[in-house]
Formats: sequence, structure tokens, C-alpha cells
Amino acid sequence: MSKYKVMTNINPHSTISEQYRKLRTSIDFSTFNKEIKVINLTSTFQGEGKTITCLNLATVYAQSKKKVLLIDMDLRKPKIHRAFKLPNTGGVSDYVMNGHPIKDFVSKIDEYLDVLVSGGKVPFPAEVLVSEKIKEMMEEIKGLYDIVIIDCPPMTAVADATIVSNFCDGTVFVTASRKTNGDIAKRSLKELKLTGANVLGGVLTHVQKRDVFYGMDYYYYYGE
Repeated sequence: MSKYKVMTNINPHSTISEQYRKLRTSIDFSTFNKEIKVINLTSTFQGEGKTITCLNLATVYAQSKKKVLLIDMDLRKPKIHRAFKLPNTGGVSDYVMNGHPIKDFVSKIDEYLDVLVSGGKVPFPAEVLVSEKIKEMMEEIKGLYDIVIIDCPPMTAVADATIVSNFCDGTVFVTASRKTNGDIAKRSLKELKLTGANVLGGVLTHVQKRDVFYGMDYYYYYGE
């Protein structure tokens, strides 16, 4: 059984689901002079709740009847396919390699939510992400969807997240309460900004009531 539970589908009226809807609203109103259509999520390390945040954020956007594509661009340790029990084939890397129309690779989850898995393993993921084919893919996707949510690798592992952030309208940074090292998180955020990412804010995961004033200075919060 997958550990990636989409709580916004399982219990859409729960307190947790409501926090994801607040996150959606915060992103929508994070800028007034630029459309936020393509959003990527990254974190400092693995295991901070980035993927589960992507899953639930994409779901609440779909529940608002926007056409949503959730993309797994973690070409090294993909996870999105597990949540929907999909094979990790015919995804991002496969599109780059053979160039068929993107609609040939997309999996339809429901009326408003589609998923694009990472696809087969490639020897040099960063080279895939900077390729012209990825740029072509993103331009095609923008014409097909209202919102695109991208799951990226963590910042401290590889340069992939900074590459992806540069072709997104906004980046959301995920940290875990009482787990993420504040100094490392600040360095990661500084690196994102220096490389041109439009950092919209952050999500603090694994939150308990005693953590509210733990000292994490981010815009958005949700509890698990």
C-alpha cells in the first residue's frame, strides 16, 4: 500500500484538507502582476513532505475545477507514480527521448487531474532537464492546462531543482518541523533566489500544535 495518501481526496472536509486549500489560495494571491501557472516544489532533504504536498496541492486545484497536470521531475528517485499505482514508464524522460506528443504520455486520473510520471531512468538527469525538448514540452503543456505542479528533487542532493525552478512561474519550499536544519534551509533558499527562482514561500510539514512558534519563518503551514 502506498504511503502517499492524498488526504484531500480521502477526506476533503478534514482540517488537513482545509490547510491545503489555504495553501492554494495563498499561491493564487502571492503575486498580483504575474500569472502563476507552473509551480515547482522542492525541499532541503528527502523525507520532508514535498511529494505528499505536491499530491494534495494538485488535488485541491483539480477540485476547484481547474485543469491540472502533476509532473514528476525527480528523475533520480521518482515517487508520484506510486501514489496512483501507475507504471513509471512513458513519462518525462521518454518524451525527451522519442518526442511523441505529450498527450501520449499523460495519465488521466479524473476529469480535472492528469499525471506525467518521470519515466525510464536516464544516465544524466540534469542534461535532460536543460534540454530543448523539456522547453518544448513545457510550452506545449502550458497551452493544455490551467495549473502545472512539478515535484523536484531536494536542493542538497543535486542541481535539478534549481534548473526546473527557472522555467517555472513560482517555487514553493517545503521544510519539516523539528527536522529541517534552519541554516541549511536558508542556504538552499538563497541558492534558489540567486539562480533566478521566484520563491513564493514555504510549507512547514509535520506540524504539531507546539511547533507553531518553533521559529520557522515561512508563509504557508499545514499539519499532518
